[in-house]
Amino acid sequence: MKRNDAAALASFDAFFARPDLVWVELNRDVVELAAVIRARHGLRTPDALQAASCLQLGPDHLLLTGDAAFRRVPGLNVAVLA
Repeated sequence: MKRNDAAALASFDAFFARPDLVWVELNRDVVELAAVIRARHGLRTPDALQAASCLQLGPDHLLLTGDAAFRRVPGLNVAVLA
């Protein structure tokens, strides 16, 4: 957005418009689980919210990330991209 890159913004818009994208509501359960993850595993708040959201979806869902810190969260199915 800082660079006003219309092509990059269009790519993001297309990604978030995908019909197979699963949206997780940040409800009380997700937020409370994120607080536990943050306290126990040292993830930053945004990362803890992502981990909690993925855990709410169940073990068949995969969190793709470039941050190996997510591996500290038990039960989280993580693939670290190099």
